[in-house]
Amino acid sequence: MRSLYSLIIVTFLLVPNAFADKAQENLFATVYLKGDKVGTVHLTTVRNENDELEELNANASVSFLGLEVYGFTQNLQERWEKGDLQSMDGKTDDNGTAHEITLKRGAENYDANYNKKALTLPLDAFPTSPWHYDITKSKLLFNIVDFELLKVEIKESPDTVEIGGKKIETTKFVFTGDWAAVLWFDKDKMFVKGEYDISGRQVTVILD
Repeated sequence: MRSLYSLIIVTFLLVPNAFADKAQENLFATVYLKGDKVGTVHLTTVRNENDELEELNANASVSFLGLEVYGFTQNLQERWEKGDLQSMDGKTDDNGTAHEITLKRGAENYDANYNKKALTLPLDAFPTSPWHYDITKSKLLFNIVDFELLKVEIKESPDTVEIGGKKIETTKFVFTGDWAAVLWFDKDKMFVKGEYDISGRQVTVILD
């Protein structure tokens, strides 16, 4: 399945009464194809008092113009505890083709469901959600559209990225194998930029 992960918008939801001492942050990213804006990503994060990620909701919308308009939308919710993924729910509309996923962490595996078909995933597999720095530490990923397992090799190197006239010192991670992507993270291990293949098109995602 295609690398649609790069278009994912992360939104962390906060319930004020239940999470009084937790922090919510909204982030936005822009998706480009050959320099043209083709989509947006809205990110909202909820972190606890120890600055640990607890909840992530991703909403992405992309459209390509050609002989006909190609559309892609995705809504994804992730819940984490002490750096471990606990559950995931997502719906993707890939130009009219529906993909629905659910996942819960078990004692030995993830108990998952793709389009109402049950399956299991190993706990050492990491989701292809580019917003997480820890994706750079795993050589086994799973596709957040259809749960396909992906084996990758990763090479890192220092790099400088210029965004909006500002130069940012980053670490560049090149993924090869079953998932081809390039991700840039800053010194605080925050996502800055990504490049991935979406439906045969190489797109660039830049955090606004």
